[in-house]
Amino acid sequence: MSRAPDDVRPASAAARDETRARLLAAAARVYAQHGYQGATTRAIAAEAGVNEVTLFRLFGAKEALLDEAIATEAECLSTRPLPRAPVDPRRELAAWCGGELARMQGARGLIRNCFAESDEHPSHVRHAVAGLESAAGELRRYVARLGGRVTAPERRDAAVGMLLSALIADAVGRDEMPGVFRMPERDAAERYADVFLGALGVEAGADGGGGAA
Repeated sequence: MSRAPDDVRPASAAARDETRARLLAAAARVYAQHGYQGATTRAIAAEAGVNEVTLFRLFGAKEALLDEAIATEAECLSTRPLPRAPVDPRRELAAWCGGELARMQGARGLIRNCFAESDEHPSHVRHAVAGLESAAGELRRYVARLGGRVTAPERRDAAVGMLLSALIADAVGRDEMPGVFRMPERDAAERYADVFLGALGVEAGADGGGGAA
């Protein structure tokens, strides 16, 4: 068998990678909209604009494709870092909460379906929560960097759990639970930051910096 020219093989590899990326993105979109049963290989291939045979050639099976698609989506939605040297905790946390809300809202269909189908497909939800666990770690490290400004350190884990639970519930369920989330969406990030800092005993000083309560 004759060997393909050097200038052809990289193009073929690039085309393969581009097709894989399209299938992964399509799988995440279809799964987020329709769940596992509705995310058929035919629907995913059509969404990606490729032949269904190509899907099986690249991924082997639907489960493997969805597993990688959800993991890839979770990596793309990684949490933003909080400042390494806190200056204005209220402003910094409000901005972070706003970013996390937007991130989770963008992935709410995927998060909903991963949790709803966790008994049947536990690997999917493990991938989906990786970003949420990363956010919890980032928040704990930030609180540790606040040092003496935190007057109730024993409440840290409860406060972190409370804040992340509120952000997830807001991002995923605000439209379905208007009676629960009554504050305007535009004010949510600042309100959550205020409650979180209050639970830790931290208040913003008049100069915009953090001060102990």
